Amino acid sequence: MKKITNKILAVVCCAAVMLSMVSCSDGGKHSSGGRRTQDGTKPEGGRHTDPTYSTETDTDPTSDPTSGPTTGPSGYGNYIPTSDTLTYPDHVASVDEIHPQHPRGDKGGDEALTLLSGVEYEILHHEITDYVDIKILFEHPENFGFSLDEVSWGEIGSVEQYDEEKEFYQNQLDQLLQIDYESLKGDDRLCYDKLVYDCEESIYGCSYTAFAYYSTVFNFLVGPQCEVLFILDIFNFESVKDAEDYILLVKDIDRFYDEICEFEETRASLGFASSDTSYEASAVSFDNLVKQKDDCFLYQSFEERLDNIKGLSSADRERLIAEHEKAMKEVLFPEFEECARRMRGLKGSGGVDAGICMYRGGDAYYAMLTRVMTNNDATPEECIAALDNTIDERFNELTSLISSNFSLYFDFMQVKYTKGDVNDNLDYLRDAVKADFPDIPAHEYYIMDVPKVFEENFSPAAYLGYHLDNYNANLLIVNNSNVDDKFGITVAHEAYPGHMFQSLYTRSHTSHPYMYLSMPIGYLEGWATYTEYYCGKYFNEPGKDDLQKLVKANDSISVLASTRIEYGIHTQNWSMQDCLDYFDSFGFGVSEDDFSQIYTLILTDPGYYPKYGMGYLWTEKIMDDMHAKHPDKTDKEIHTAYLNSLTGTYDQIENYMDSLLS
Repeated sequence: MKKITNKILAVVCCAAVMLSMVSCSDGGKHSSGGRRTQDGTKPEGGRHTDPTYSTETDTDPTSDPTSGPTTGPSGYGNYIPTSDTLTYPDHVASVDEIHPQHPRGDKGGDEALTLLSGVEYEILHHEITDYVDIKILFEHPENFGFSLDEVSWGEIGSVEQYDEEKEFYQNQLDQLLQIDYESLKGDDRLCYDKLVYDCEESIYGCSYTAFAYYSTVFNFLVGPQCEVLFILDIFNFESVKDAEDYILLVKDIDRFYDEICEFEETRASLGFASSDTSYEASAVSFDNLVKQKDDCFLYQSFEERLDNIKGLSSADRERLIAEHEKAMKEVLFPEFEECARRMRGLKGSGGVDAGICMYRGGDAYYAMLTRVMTNNDATPEECIAALDNTIDERFNELTSLISSNFSLYFDFMQVKYTKGDVNDNLDYLRDAVKADFPDIPAHEYYIMDVPKVFEENFSPAAYLGYHLDNYNANLLIVNNSNVDDKFGITVAHEAYPGHMFQSLYTRSHTSHPYMYLSMPIGYLEGWATYTEYYCGKYFNEPGKDDLQKLVKANDSISVLASTRIEYGIHTQNWSMQDCLDYFDSFGFGVSEDDFSQIYTLILTDPGYYPKYGMGYLWTEKIMDDMHAKHPDKTDKEIHTAYLNSLTGTYDQIENYMDSLLS
């Protein structure tokens, strides 16, 4: 079954909504991370722990990864009943089971490279199939063997295809394992490592049909309906056919969303129903789309994009405008109305929003999800231990800084990490990062203002590399209503040296498109969040190093604590009260009203926070480990080695970095 919710994550990088420890959160777009506005809450409290990245559990019982802050709801351990027609894992697979050692192949030289390129081609064409993805990813898809024959949003697929999918990836893995690994060099070896790892994960992911149903697709906060109008606004027209295809795409929403509704109905019938509250919230998200039927920004946007078609006749222009309006009013918005009805029709299914651990096989599924989202083989238990240690370390650092120099608190409340608007910050950072990061190719970027209809729920910024075969196709999306005094490091996260910088660098340092078309989300968000915190130095006044440490401690606690709470919910069945108690253990009073939306997001979109929190934690750990092992290397040399190691798992990156720096 196709993972619909990941469709645009491959190209649009968005920041998480965080609950800040010293401050309240307002989210943060661009690519990944989050921007917090300060509300005057005084940092205090905290626990002592060993300030390391050890995966051993802390001696403090409140950080024991096998138990929540409280015993949790009394129903823990009694699985929610789900259909026996599905297949479930009977244990949590170990890393060695999923990624075993393989005997060395015997094909080297040109034969090995031909095998490698063939597998890469087959997998890319297996995974990138629909008009939307191809149109967004490539300016010249024909150069990569892609065609745009069928205009559609793709297929959601079904569990009946799991055996076929598993066989496909097994066949590709078998081809790869014929290669003599030692014969590969440079990015050929890196691509091989990544392809083998990804094939093995795909084989495991297709082994159990229950894996398709643990989470909803029409999530009311991050479902495809929350971004569909924005995505439609991205497509440019260079010909009449482009505009005609676009209209077909608008109409295809009817078919595509009907498939997702059918999935949601099937999911409920198999015992994986969401709560009535979630279904109603999903319906409301469609109600809000329907409200735009008469004055949607896409009407004007469509006409403006027609201006880019050279030689467009008046007759064609009038025809296209009329056909577009008809498709919008007679197909698109009625489909949104139908989706709202069908989501409300699922109320009364008897479902609940529960941690994944409450479902049969959920622990194995969430362990897989952790690997996929965090780009690392660490188990959920190991992630919990690393989070607990790091959070306590940062919290102790925060309180120590304040207690030793209370004036820092007042500086913190007035900190301004910005040079002005988005252009001012881009110009400044593009030059400032040259001292600590490698060069990137000559490129251009475009800035798009968030349409007003999206401003309330859109973070400060986002990055979209919408044609990855063109260095000049970089889009920075700015929410001008949500720009704050720390907008400079938001720009760092999204542009220099964050998402846009990394995307440009990776594309220019590999001959394998798989390395940038299939980048792990944990890798993307880990790098961008790491660079966001790193770049505070560029906005700090001389002699204010402690202030930068305080800002980093505060902001990183936010993303790490949100991640820790997700693990509590999905592996330990933490209730809302358990989460509030977790905050109380640090001395912070967080109300149920303040936390309710984040709690519901975590319940209904498992894996949301680990890509940010664990991605950042593992990225920073690699940097620290490399500095300790190679103390003579500068930050620029470390960062260059990291980027040159491309986009495999963190274990693969660290091993290759070490060889580059030695």
